[in-house]
Amino acid sequence: MDPTPDHDPKQSAFSIGLAANKLGADLRVRFVSAVVMVVLSLTGAWIGGIGWALLAATIMAALAFEWGRMIAPKAVDLVPRALIAAVCGLCFVLLPRAYEALAALGFFLTLVRSPREFGYLAMAGSIYLALSGWALAGLRGQDEVGRSLMFGLFAIVWSTDSMAYLVGRVVGGPKLFPIISPNKTWSGSLGGTAAGILAGALYGWLSGTDPLAWALVGWLLAVVSQGGDLLESLAKRYYGVKDASGVIPGHGGVLDRLDGHLAAALAFVAILLVIPGLRAMLT
Repeated sequence: MDPTPDHDPKQSAFSIGLAANKLGADLRVRFVSAVVMVVLSLTGAWIGGIGWALLAATIMAALAFEWGRMIAPKAVDLVPRALIAAVCGLCFVLLPRAYEALAALGFFLTLVRSPREFGYLAMAGSIYLALSGWALAGLRGQDEVGRSLMFGLFAIVWSTDSMAYLVGRVVGGPKLFPIISPNKTWSGSLGGTAAGILAGALYGWLSGTDPLAWALVGWLLAVVSQGGDLLESLAKRYYGVKDASGVIPGHGGVLDRLDGHLAAALAFVAILLVIPGLRAMLT
């Protein structure tokens, strides 16, 4: 039997160095992409009007393309559907409220495929994305109230996402739902939820509104945004894809990046409609 080869510390150090360099490069790419996305989001939400409409159109087009690519990768109509979805995104923002339902229906039709051929998960996902895309695009509206609500949503979701990632990496511990998403931990989820609550309270205090109301909204949106992340992970696992696309360096696709935002926006719009007076408390 051949003797066991000697351990080469130089080779081990070289391998560790390569891994560290790769991790550092990946983190730099993720950071630069994140900064660009934050700047675009804040600028679009601040400007509103045509600025936010163009951003919404880009997001809706990407969602239609990526979702269609996920459930029907051989489809030849992905680009036309994405273009129609972009028009719907413009309509969400620029048309009067009376036409929003029609635009949402149009967006749904760009997403949906035959449930008999592609299954009912594809149908359920299309309905969910149509509603959440409408909520995310329409929440901003055309006034100062919409701007304030959108900035609050950003503060909560970004704090939740960042702290969940940081705490999960540093603390680790038991996995949250290893079958669906093997990297998420209970510690990360709890840390993200706490960050969402604190971000909501801080945003309420800085904006001169009700910190307690915003803290409660922060708790809800932090939990829901993490649920949206898990839903997208479940869909990707079901359809056997790693990322919705590779359009955002270091982050995958638009759907990968906005999964929590979409769920949080839908929940936010729902509670604003259901709870009278909440909008006034938050703005």
